[in-house]
Amino acid sequence: MKHVIAVNLVLVPAWWFIGCTSEAATPLSRTLPSPAAVADPPRVPATAPPSPGVVRSSTVWSDGGIAGVRVRTEHYNLHLALKDPTFRDMLPAYMEACHFAYATVLGELPIPNDQLELYIFSSRSPWEEWTKNTLGKDADIYLGLGRGGFTADGVSVLYDLGRVDTLTIAAHEGWHQFSQKSLKHPLPTYLEEGLACWMEGTRLSRDGVPMAFKPWKNFERWTELRNAFRDENLISLGELLETSPQLCLQKGKNSLLTYYAQCWALIHFLHDGEQGKYRPSLLRLMKDAAEGKLAAKLAGSRAIANPILRKKAVQSRTGNGVMLEYFNPDFSALKGEYDRFVVEVCKRGAGDRIFRGESPLTAAAADSKPLVTQPPAAQPPAMQPPATQPPK
Repeated sequence: MKHVIAVNLVLVPAWWFIGCTSEAATPLSRTLPSPAAVADPPRVPATAPPSPGVVRSSTVWSDGGIAGVRVRTEHYNLHLALKDPTFRDMLPAYMEACHFAYATVLGELPIPNDQLELYIFSSRSPWEEWTKNTLGKDADIYLGLGRGGFTADGVSVLYDLGRVDTLTIAAHEGWHQFSQKSLKHPLPTYLEEGLACWMEGTRLSRDGVPMAFKPWKNFERWTELRNAFRDENLISLGELLETSPQLCLQKGKNSLLTYYAQCWALIHFLHDGEQGKYRPSLLRLMKDAAEGKLAAKLAGSRAIANPILRKKAVQSRTGNGVMLEYFNPDFSALKGEYDRFVVEVCKRGAGDRIFRGESPLTAAAADSKPLVTQPPAAQPPAMQPPATQPPK
């Protein structure tokens, strides 16, 4: 399976994201300051959440639009120019909590050997300037975006959208960073984007409550799903697996938002639906993608009878090949289960549970504890750069 360069573009009209995958004529790794690849095998995930005091070093970063800081943690090299210094000081521990979720909630996935690079500029203007200076002629594709940022070759480049939206986009794009660096074989687009939405469930600690991963606590995604369900505008499962964010955007913003909401719901279905029937298969799929076994499984699949479709499953990031091989060779039966799941999730009263971060499923209502928790991190000393260092 060819591991294409994944470029995840983000368009955020209050919480919402657009992603795409492309093959660039000039690999972005030649221009982005991404960490160099190493020959050593990836490290295994930690067996416990990150301990308090995650900041390893902090220095001045002056290219973010305002006086900012460059912060190193165990897994991240963060460039932060957030307007709110209190919020800025929370980000290192939050990103480490996200990283712990990425590496553990779907089985033990290998973590990248190098720190992941994340840039958050103070506003769009310095973000645009940095993108132009770094990417040159390749910058145009990103500069045409609305609000948001992009991820390429494991490097995320965002700008401050306020506390709520910035946390959400950082968690979403953080998954794209992690998967690009951790998985030897890329996932189908609908699963990659669905997992990025699922990972938005990492919650920041507040009032002594530990950080937690609560993937159901995503009222915005659920609201889009419910609205499409009520308006009879849901995308059929077959079409969902064949389309892409770019194609949905061509049909309009509502189509795009529905696509993301249904990808989010699809991950919940595979993880929690049918009393967890497909969860072991989801974990096996992630393990195979991490170990580079996904392509061989699809190439030799007995569930995909047509050799042309087997070839498509290996070479394309769309289609139902992965669903047939890993989850159910009877696609009609799988579709029926998924459709019933969506009805259950959108039923009256489900929104109250979603708002609280609980499962709306009747059989799973009692099992709504966070999958991952982290003890409150001790706040590091304020990472205020020296007053004598003006921003560039």
